[in-house]
Amino acid sequence: MLCILAIVGGLLLMMGHHDRSEALFYYFRLEDQVPENHLLRLIEKHISFDFVRERLKDSYSETGRPSIDPELLLRILLIGYLYGVSSERKLVQELRMHLAWRWFTGLGFDQEIPHHSTFSQESARAVSGIEFVRGIV
Repeated sequence: MLCILAIVGGLLLMMGHHDRSEALFYYFRLEDQVPENHLLRLIEKHISFDFVRERLKDSYSETGRPSIDPELLLRILLIGYLYGVSSERKLVQELRMHLAWRWFTGLGFDQEIPHHSTFSQESARAVSGIEFVRGIV
């Protein structure tokens, strides 16, 4: 009986145990976390989103509070379309967790993600005969 306990006890001592700890700072680049063959990398490589600002520049005022970048909104909605996320609220929640999505949108961890209601408000704007970001996607 003593021999069996020693073996079992020995096995328990060999079992690893991971202590969860929160580091105060992490250093890594989002660029390094996204695989080279990732879908969003292919899109970034082959599609320029410069047309968004050019097409919508007449819709924004020179005065007032600065708006959220329309290219950012398009990129976020494109992610939602590609990955089948139909709820803006869910899309914003998922964007908080996915490194590749943050990389594609250009949002660092210190930058605020637009509120989910922003997408409803912006897509309600009719711009030059097209519905804002949803009409482009």
